[in-house]
Amino acid sequence: MNDMQFSAVTRVNGPLLILAGAGSGKTTVLVNRIANLVKFGNGYHSSMVPEGITPEQIAAGEAFLNGEADFVPNGCFAVSPVHPWQILAITFTNKAAGELKERIAARLGEDANDLWAGTFHSVCGKILRRYGDRLGYTSHFTIYDTDDQRRLMKQIMKEIGEDEKILPHKSVLSAISRAKDQLITPQEYNASAADYRQKKDRAVVYGLSETPVGSRCDGF
Repeated sequence: MNDMQFSAVTRVNGPLLILAGAGSGKTTVLVNRIANLVKFGNGYHSSMVPEGITPEQIAAGEAFLNGEADFVPNGCFAVSPVHPWQILAITFTNKAAGELKERIAARLGEDANDLWAGTFHSVCGKILRRYGDRLGYTSHFTIYDTDDQRRLMKQIMKEIGEDEKILPHKSVLSAISRAKDQLITPQEYNASAADYRQKKDRAVVYGLSETPVGSRCDGF
């Protein structure tokens, strides 16, 4: 690691923003920073000398910092280390998430099993399955992809006799997505529709899409 990477790895308290191009070692910094938090906490910036530390352990620590050793004894230099389950590491793609988890496991061993790491979608899905009951959801739900959403929307519009030539399903999906981005419920959306016919129709479809009917479930 270069000096800037090492500075990021050993930064523990407060926010940290890293701006770097592709292939510059961002994942390496992230993995090593997580390992540092779990193994040593704020030990690098602390002047505290742990009780019972031996000259051999000090020598091993110095060798590690000087690049003369690949590891340092766990625990002997730790100051307020972070529990693995207190760390959330998220990325965008399944491939990147798989690499991230694999590299963290190589550094932390079994401790990596308690760490929250994955894509935005997988981590949020895990949170919903664990705590969704607080929002009125059960742990048994299906997340719809784009094709599922289209099929559901066409099915609903057919059920209520809506002509897609007049109200395309893509425009309905976009309207529902915008409403959800603004945390607008179907009831609130309907109330804001006034006498605008198409918005009223979208409100009806929005409400039906949120109501499980048969195999139908919330997927947007």
